[in-house]
Amino acid sequence: MDGHFQMLSPAVMLLLLLFMKLPSSLSSPTSTETDRDALVLLKNSIQEDPNGVLRSWQLNQSPCSWYGVSCWQGRATQLDLSSCHLSGTLSFRPLSSLDMLSALNLSSNAFYINSTSALLLLPPSLQRLDLSSAGLSGLVPEDFPRKYPNLTHVNLSHNNLTGSLPANLMPQSGNLRVLDLSFNNFSGGMSDLVVLGNSCKGLLYLDLSANRIADAIPSTLSNCNGLRTLNLSSNAVAGEIPQSFGELRSLERLDLSDNYITGSIPYGLGNACGSLVQLKLSDNNISGALPDSFDSCYSLRLLDLANNNMSGPLPNDMLQNLGSLESLLVSNNFISGPFPSSVLRLQQLRIADFSSNKLTGVIPPDVCSGESSLEELRVPDNLITGPIPAQLSNCSQLKTIDLSINYLQGPIPPELGRLKNLEHLMLWFNGLHGPIPGELGHCSRLRNLILNNNFISGDMPVKLFDCSNLEWIALTSNRITGEIRPEFGLLSRLAVLQLANNSLSGEIPTELGNCSSLVWLDLNSNRLRGEIPPRLGRQLGAKASSGILSGNTLAFVRNVGNSCKGVGGLLEFAGIRPERLLQVPTLKTCDFTRLYSGAALSDWTHYQTLEYLDLSYNELYGSIPEEFGDMVVLQVLDLAHNRLTGEIPATLGRLRNLGVFDASHNRLQGTIPESFSNLSFLVQIDLSDNNLSGPIPARGQLTTLPASQYANNPGLCGVPLPPCQPPSNLPTAIPSSYGKQERRSSAATWANSVVLGVLVSVASLCVLIVWAIVMRARRREAEEAKMLSSLQATHAATTWKIEKEKEPLSINVATFQRQLRKLKFSQLIEATNGFSAASLIGCGGFGESSNVLLDDQMEARVSDFGMARLISALDTHLSVSTLAGTPGYVPPEYYQSFRCTAKGDVYSFGVVMLELLTGRRPTDKEDFGDTNLVGWAKMKVREGKGREVFDGELLLTNGATEDKEMARFMEITLQCVEDFPSKRPNMLQVVAMLRELSSAAVDGAAT
Repeated sequence: MDGHFQMLSPAVMLLLLLFMKLPSSLSSPTSTETDRDALVLLKNSIQEDPNGVLRSWQLNQSPCSWYGVSCWQGRATQLDLSSCHLSGTLSFRPLSSLDMLSALNLSSNAFYINSTSALLLLPPSLQRLDLSSAGLSGLVPEDFPRKYPNLTHVNLSHNNLTGSLPANLMPQSGNLRVLDLSFNNFSGGMSDLVVLGNSCKGLLYLDLSANRIADAIPSTLSNCNGLRTLNLSSNAVAGEIPQSFGELRSLERLDLSDNYITGSIPYGLGNACGSLVQLKLSDNNISGALPDSFDSCYSLRLLDLANNNMSGPLPNDMLQNLGSLESLLVSNNFISGPFPSSVLRLQQLRIADFSSNKLTGVIPPDVCSGESSLEELRVPDNLITGPIPAQLSNCSQLKTIDLSINYLQGPIPPELGRLKNLEHLMLWFNGLHGPIPGELGHCSRLRNLILNNNFISGDMPVKLFDCSNLEWIALTSNRITGEIRPEFGLLSRLAVLQLANNSLSGEIPTELGNCSSLVWLDLNSNRLRGEIPPRLGRQLGAKASSGILSGNTLAFVRNVGNSCKGVGGLLEFAGIRPERLLQVPTLKTCDFTRLYSGAALSDWTHYQTLEYLDLSYNELYGSIPEEFGDMVVLQVLDLAHNRLTGEIPATLGRLRNLGVFDASHNRLQGTIPESFSNLSFLVQIDLSDNNLSGPIPARGQLTTLPASQYANNPGLCGVPLPPCQPPSNLPTAIPSSYGKQERRSSAATWANSVVLGVLVSVASLCVLIVWAIVMRARRREAEEAKMLSSLQATHAATTWKIEKEKEPLSINVATFQRQLRKLKFSQLIEATNGFSAASLIGCGGFGESSNVLLDDQMEARVSDFGMARLISALDTHLSVSTLAGTPGYVPPEYYQSFRCTAKGDVYSFGVVMLELLTGRRPTDKEDFGDTNLVGWAKMKVREGKGREVFDGELLLTNGATEDKEMARFMEITLQCVEDFPSKRPNMLQVVAMLRELSSAAVDGAAT
């Protein structure tokens, strides 16, 4: 047997060698072919490839030559299809066979990927995974981190991942270096995270920002002692900053901004200062002072503590050690004590923002001694006194100086003209006096000159107009004299010119018509005389300048009552607390409503004409120029308290965006043009104290406004004034009488009489028909006016418009993913029976919003969730306080900024969803006391009593599956009603989440 084995051994060995040399095609398929087949399966699930990047994926070619595929020894090792605009529903099952694939990048595409299953089907050897902005949706499986121990880089940011973070987020292998889960919809707390020493020993980068993660920060994160970047910003993190963070000795960037963190900054955090480059703690509830231990932060470049409750002085000794500091942001706190002089001697410092604090004393005269990099010095809304130091001119790199709302005195130093880089000089509301220094004309880059509410006197220096880049000049409420210089016409980028409440005289220069970017002109309350130039500001067809007012923060205040002149004012409001408008005594002498605060409107650069024109309280005479009808985007026109004569031009009816028109206290004659019926956005008109006559146009907005706005016009009549006297009676037709004729008429005479009789009868019948139609229309108008009056009695704060033109109003009624329909207001009234309770979801026993209407098929239609899209920027500013919104549905930010946004509409939609879920009204004191439905539901969920929020009748009929669906519905709802707009999803994300929930419900029912 042994000999036989010895005899066969050479033969067996030969066969084995021959078999090994056979082509592999005669045995099993090669791994290259397996990779190719897997990639083809992936390609088949991609539905759209607009750029054709997958055209090279041909079966007759090696996959190593395909777009996005990298190989090693014929095997696919990397797949990169990022930013290819691909779409489709992906499964990663084909990729699981790519056992050599180490890097997968599908970021920035429009896929739909179910994360719950897909994240468990990845190639086992994967080391780098980037699915950011790829369409991931669902939960992150608990087994995901453990299943892929080789992963070093994971980026799942900018998706719709939901649920809680997996407890074992950090794999035990300790290989993970980068983990980015930012901009998703994770919820729950962080306290359940298992962060052991080995699990994150190699972690360098952790970003969980822009989610809804709550609870306290686990102190065990300090076990990740190699961390260089930790970002937990824009969540709902509460509690205090852990003392153990001082052990993160390699930390370079720590961002905990935009959360609910309380307590003081831990002293031990200073121990991490040796490596710390950026520290962002803004938008929290942090209190106390900056600890002295920060004097060792030699590498710190950015320190952002803005929008907190920090107090106490800023220690000079500590700040002077921060030699690398580039940005110091401490605005909107309660920091007190003298102005920290050492800050302005830091040579690397570029931005110093002390806005809205309680700093006292003077600005030290020895600022910027030696080399200085300072570009922005912001100290508005403090308690600074004394003069503006001329030594500020030593800060040669300064671009922005903002010392508004302080107690500064003395003149504006002419030395500021040395600042060649100066772009923004904002000194409004101080006690400054003296003339505007002509030396400012040397600041060739100057864009904003905001000096309103001071005691500045004298004429405007001619040299100032050498600043050809000026965009905003605000000199309102000073003591400026002389005439408005024609040189203003040289300023092609000038967008806002405010010279109101001064002692200017002379005529309005026609050269203002050359200001091709001017959209805001306020000259009220001066001594201007002469006729109004027919062309003012930006004209149709003028070339738009780019970047106008970019970087500015505006506040528009609208005067109410008669305590102040003019419509209102535009203020530069960067870094200033909103409530300061109510606290400043000289500003509070005006009764006003703060209607808008935010970044400069980007579409100003595309405006075709003036949008705001206030020439009231002057001595202007002549007629209103007909050319004003060409100012197609004009929204405010105030000509009150002048000596204007003539008729109101009918061309003003072309101003479809006009919201405010005041021509009161003039000498205007004639009638109110019928074309004013077209002004559908008009919320205020005042034509009182003129010599107008005739009927007030019955169509449009005019009859809906108070009678006081038409008072003291003896010849004016019609709603809302007493009715017009009927016209004198028309002569009645006298019937022909035919006497007896002694002789017979000829046949021709008889025929003519018959024809004439028929014609008269037909004409009479036509007159009767026309008369009937007119009377019916008048009765309908009267009924609509009566209904309107009853509506206004109920909704006194709302401005309605009724019209009967073929052109529909700008009232767009639409549902998501359905075609837009334009309706006239009268159609809405008819369809809803005057918005009666029976026609509304909510008043008919359903408990929903009064803005949700039912159609004839009993489908819901949302009538005004589109406020942000229906009302243009200034319309919002002027009318949102009047429209107010339905109580309980208005998001909290509207009560602060009065600015309609798409995220505000999401909040309102969330309230309606919450009503559906709870069966309760949004504001019911019996149920909620001083809070509302949203606050009550959030409180219950925080207390772990979320089930009590659900409608009891729903719970009676639900099973386990339905309960799970309702819980998910609740999660979506609470996302929509987040207090911070930035934390709310957009409407497309809401629709996607509801679709996902609907699909899951259908699948569950089928199962």
